[in-house]
Parts: sequence; C-alpha cells; structure tokens
Amino acid sequence: MARAKSKLDQNYDHLLKLVEGLSNQVVGIYQSTVEALKTLDLEIALNIIRHDQEIDDMCEDLTEEAMVTIVRQQPVATDLRKILMIMKVAHEYERIADYTKNIAEYIVLIKEKESLEHYNKNVDKLVEMIQIVIKMLESVITGLITENKALIKEAADMDSEVDAIYEELLASFIQHIQVVDGKVFGTAYAILINKYIERAGDHVTNIAEEVLFALKGRRYNLN
Repeated sequence: MARAKSKLDQNYDHLLKLVEGLSNQVVGIYQSTVEALKTLDLEIALNIIRHDQEIDDMCEDLTEEAMVTIVRQQPVATDLRKILMIMKVAHEYERIADYTKNIAEYIVLIKEKESLEHYNKNVDKLVEMIQIVIKMLESVITGLITENKALIKEAADMDSEVDAIYEELLASFIQHIQVVDGKVFGTAYAILINKYIERAGDHVTNIAEEVLFALKGRRYNLN
C-alpha cells in the first residue's frame, strides 16, 4: 500500500503543476514568436507584447506560493533545495519570456522601416534557433516533472546548437552592414533578435543547472 503523501509533498506537487503551466505559456509565446518572425505580422507581435504581463504575473504568483510553503512547512535539506529551485526557475522563465517581448518590439520596427532584404535571407535561421529553444524548454520541464536527469542534461546540451547558429548569423549580419551602404535597419534589429534568442538558450541551461542541483545536491556548469 502506497504511503500517503505529506503536506509538504502535496505542496511541492502543486508547485510543479504551476511550473508546468508556466512552461506551457512560455512555449506558446515562443511558438507565436516563430510566426511573427516568419510573417512580420504586427498583430501577432503586439499580442506577444501584451501577453508578457500575464507571464510576469504567473511567475510572481508561483514565487509567492513557494515562499508560503517554506514559511509554513519549514522544509530542510533536499526538500528545501527543491522549493528554492522552483523560485529560481520561475525567475528564469520570466526572463526567457521577456525576450519574446523584446523580439516582438524589433519586429514592429523592422516592418516600419521596411528594410527587409537581408533580414528575409536569414529569418529561417532565426526561426531554427527558436525552435531549438522550444525543444529545450519542452525537454527541461519534462525532465523536471519526471526527475529524468539525462533529459535535463540533454536540454542543456542543445544550447550549443543555438550558439553555433548565433555565431553564424552574427558574422553574416556584421558583414552585411560593413559592405552595404544605405538602409540596414532590418539587419541591425536582426542582430539584436539573434542575441535575445541566444540568451534564451542560456537561461534554459540555467534552469537545467538549478533542477540538477535540487535533485542531486551538487552544482553543474552546463554552459
């Protein structure tokens, strides 16, 4: 007969559900960002910007619930590490979501400036980077929920793919700016979009590190 879960275990399971819901929201907004990059659709971009506050509120609520659990249940050792991990992970998700707002703002500017030639040549690579970030997000949340350490490590390992595309695109954008005389707004904004996507991958790696620390009790440098 299975042992009944303690109140602390129940609270942690509830926090995991909240983290899973937050992850789903972030994945959804990154999927919308893919469409915005492909189409330069202003309505999609503006919806992304508006949605950012909702995700911020979810992160704040999750953090508050985790703090309440610590105060009321006074967890120690592994239990405390797990609750603190939830708080740190919520902050990382907030930062990851923030980048979609930044990207959406630059999409609006790119469309307004109508400087699209080099942007259009490279948008598929930007989309590829985001799709890898989405895979990272999906893998790391599954690894957290199931405590699958190998899957968490796999999520972090994918960041090297993001970094490789980032470096390739950055070199292309810089070369274009150096040789083209005239409108380069699209290329300049694409450089910033490129960086935001690269940073999103870094933050997913941070999540992987925090989860592994909570589960195994030792720090891992996965960057």
